Amino acid sequence: MGDILFSSSLLCVGVSALVAVCVYRTSESRNLNHIPSVGSFGPLGSYWTAIKSLTNSPKIVQEGYNKYKAAAFKIPNLGHWVVVLNRDHVDDIIRASDKELSFHAAIDDYVRPVYTFGRQIIDDAYHYSIMKSQLTHNLSAVVPDVADEIVAALDETLDLTENEWKCVPVLKTVEKVVCRAGNRAFVGYPLCRDSDWIELNMQLTNAIIKEGFILSLFPKFMLPLAARFATKTTNRVKHGARHLSPIITERLKRMEEYGEKWNDKPDDFLQWCLDEGKETSADLLAARMLAINFAATHTTSNTFAQTLYCLAANPQYIQPLREEVQTIVGKDGWTKEALAKLRKVESFLKEAQRFEGNASLGIKRRALKDITLSDGTFVPKGTYICVASHAIHHDPRIYEDPDTFDPYRYMKLQEKQGDSSRYQLVAVNPESLMFGIGKAVCPGRFFAAMMLKLMFAHIILSYDLKLGDISYSASVGIGPAIVANSSAKVMLRRRSDE
Repeated sequence: MGDILFSSSLLCVGVSALVAVCVYRTSESRNLNHIPSVGSFGPLGSYWTAIKSLTNSPKIVQEGYNKYKAAAFKIPNLGHWVVVLNRDHVDDIIRASDKELSFHAAIDDYVRPVYTFGRQIIDDAYHYSIMKSQLTHNLSAVVPDVADEIVAALDETLDLTENEWKCVPVLKTVEKVVCRAGNRAFVGYPLCRDSDWIELNMQLTNAIIKEGFILSLFPKFMLPLAARFATKTTNRVKHGARHLSPIITERLKRMEEYGEKWNDKPDDFLQWCLDEGKETSADLLAARMLAINFAATHTTSNTFAQTLYCLAANPQYIQPLREEVQTIVGKDGWTKEALAKLRKVESFLKEAQRFEGNASLGIKRRALKDITLSDGTFVPKGTYICVASHAIHHDPRIYEDPDTFDPYRYMKLQEKQGDSSRYQLVAVNPESLMFGIGKAVCPGRFFAAMMLKLMFAHIILSYDLKLGDISYSASVGIGPAIVANSSAKVMLRRRSDE
């Protein structure tokens, strides 16, 4: 009987939500009549385009980008219309205040973080300021530990015998390494090697995206009820808290006994949160660590999986990259200073980001009031906007021969134009949108870049790799996101002459 009541309640909520969404989209469409549409026309046609965009978004966005050049256009998704802006509009987004174009309002509607992570984590997101300050400023200190974890994680995950070629799934392998290496800096050793903790955080991305998508179909007044059925936030937090509770108890004991400093005081994200003195609850800190993992693990994993596949598909670059790593790391060791000198490595990583991409639609914002862009485009209150990121990264007016993978592209641009900062991996500008832009630029991009360089340099130095007998695409589209192909595989072998 309980299952029947649950199913009936969920069905009623779902039908009500569907009706509300249809009414909202019809009303919204009239407000955006002045902006041209891409895809099939008419009420039913727009829904068909929205369905197609779930797997073919890059092609649909590219069609609008080619047709309307510098002008805005709109495309439908299942819940609402999205106005797509061009490179020329990026400065408008940068100049707009949060009260005009809001990143947080857009993300809230996609992920519903109040329900998928917890209200207190969102209302006081002090972990972002820690990421911007302490994590970024302490990179030199965390590099050795993260490098150590990368070596250990690769050894255990690949489990290679001498001279053995092994076919491995790229994304699945990379996720484990990234999650362990990231958590070495987030929660420290030995929890970063706890298989249950790692599995919890590896499953987090798919769970949050699925739950957020379901909740995005419901109007706000239905969210508290829908969240009871659609999310497992409490279970996740309690699961994480069981791991963190004894660690927190021990650290608080030492803080009370020794004050700010003691021998072997951890230099990790969890400790920085405790040093803030805002919370000591294992539940709250677990929710915060889960939020950090969600922000860091899946994006870095996707980027590195794409990069690794690009390297296996272009083996002629392995030896030049290896020589660079051998020369610089051999002299300076695994240090922040050495990573900054790896120009070929950095250029390869940035080109893989540009070429494969992480989104057909990036820089998401929601208009909180009516706004008119610099070219006269009127954006009414409530409109979702974004930028055609992938199309911009493949625009021949910006990049020479953009559909060719050129791993030294950014190194050559640095040499040609004499501006090293503009073409660094962490650089953001209207032509390079991988880490966002403006006030909502990724606060953890320096840590992510450090992780990517360490992993890439270590694999180049320690392993041979090549493609297997079956060829795959490096990436696939899932809605507006571009993610590493979970089916893609590469062959790896430990180098005997390392």
